[in-house]
Amino acid sequence: MGPSAVFHGESIRLTCDVTDPRSTWEHVWFRDDQRLDRRGELTILSTAVGDAGNYTCRGERRGAGGIIYTPKSLPHSISIDMGNVLLTVRQPVLVGTTLDAQCRVRGTPMLTEVYLYKDDVLVSSRTDGMADFTLPNVNLTYQGTYHCLAGWFDGQQNLAKSLGNPVTVEEVVSKPILSLEENANPKRKDMTLNCTFTFIKPDPAAEVHVYFYRDGTKLEGIARSQKRARLVVLAKEGEYSCGARVPSLKLHKWSEPRKYR
Repeated sequence: MGPSAVFHGESIRLTCDVTDPRSTWEHVWFRDDQRLDRRGELTILSTAVGDAGNYTCRGERRGAGGIIYTPKSLPHSISIDMGNVLLTVRQPVLVGTTLDAQCRVRGTPMLTEVYLYKDDVLVSSRTDGMADFTLPNVNLTYQGTYHCLAGWFDGQQNLAKSLGNPVTVEEVVSKPILSLEENANPKRKDMTLNCTFTFIKPDPAAEVHVYFYRDGTKLEGIARSQKRARLVVLAKEGEYSCGARVPSLKLHKWSEPRKYR
């Protein structure tokens, strides 16, 4: 969509996409669930405090039976900073990826020093005039409140810090949950294995592979799924489990085993 934090008086531009090439949709905007009188791209040329909030969009078009609506998008939070220094962190922050942060100073003066803190502990610094930070190999310990301290020269030396920016680290793929579903037809001797999980794509090309196991032996079949996979197998006694793997990040999560007798 757009940036999550801007200085008071800066501009923002939010875009909305509806993935339906067969139809033409109008994009309608909401702030804190209140409909805005804006369509298409949402541009605010000079932000004010009242522009802060959670923005969502949806598609609307006229159909044979009236107006058709898409579901609303996930909310995009916009905060308006009244100070001279702000810290932005690219969201979402996912396990196994990088944490990308930028310390911005109003007016973009010549920076002399920039420090990045997590929970008031220094984690990185720069004295090369740049203000971008990349922390690799994110894990759950990266969760916390970040702020930056910036020094700059505009005729005199200045030093100021940003407000705290809470960062939540999310799992790319959650621990799967396996359920066993016997066939309701007593003449059938099969059952369905259901593997459910959550998956947040770290990039458009990422995919999750799902595997099923009986007594530690992989069953035939591989599923590429976003949140659920299923496999019909012969109902045999044993201990079943499923695994969700993201090959691009070398992540693998296992369900708890389920016994079938």
